[in-house]
Amino acid sequence: MGRGVAEQFAAAGHQVGITGRRAELLQFIADAYPGRICTAEMDVTRENAVDILKTLIATMQGVDLIFYSSGFGKVNPDWDVAIEDQTNQTNVVGFTRIACFVYRYFKEQGKGHFAVISSVAGWRGLHGAPSYSASKGYQRLYFESLAQTVRKERVKLKLTTIIPGFVDTDFIKEYRYPLTIPLKKAVRMICKGLLKRERYIYVDGKWRCIAGLMRIIPSGIWEKMPLG
Repeated sequence: MGRGVAEQFAAAGHQVGITGRRAELLQFIADAYPGRICTAEMDVTRENAVDILKTLIATMQGVDLIFYSSGFGKVNPDWDVAIEDQTNQTNVVGFTRIACFVYRYFKEQGKGHFAVISSVAGWRGLHGAPSYSASKGYQRLYFESLAQTVRKERVKLKLTTIIPGFVDTDFIKEYRYPLTIPLKKAVRMICKGLLKRERYIYVDGKWRCIAGLMRIIPSGIWEKMPLG
């Protein structure tokens, strides 16, 4: 989804900066949009991630939107601690490190827009994916707390929490999920919501309804439901 959003913004004429662990892929994307995309090889779980992001922003002479789309998670029926650790390092530790920098950056700049891809899984704990559910819930609540800070400190920072359901990406290729949304449709919805600076973007509308139902189901019933 992150790649699709970057490509759509670049195709529309915006200057875009992208980061990722695979330098070849970054260059491949940049070559498709000459003069529109700046790249930086970066792993959000590394301590130098913020320094690399700072350099990329300086190269672009500033940015108006920072979009955190990095994410990791797998169904983990065997409770493999390596999977749980990688999930938390990416979705919690790396995210938090970037979020702290982004808030300070936009506060100093005087305006900006910060977005993150959370998940419908972040509303309730899901069987087989404890760290993924918890970490996506962490991101959602982090932005909720940040929204209060923005209002209290009167910072001109727009926040967008993106909550996808199941989107047809490599992320879910190992399993068959219901109500899967085509990737292109998801990207269009995200870009439209970002341009409008919406506070929440559900991908798509039916997942807004499903998330609402998830929230009101009592824990005693939820924990007995045969999910996953």
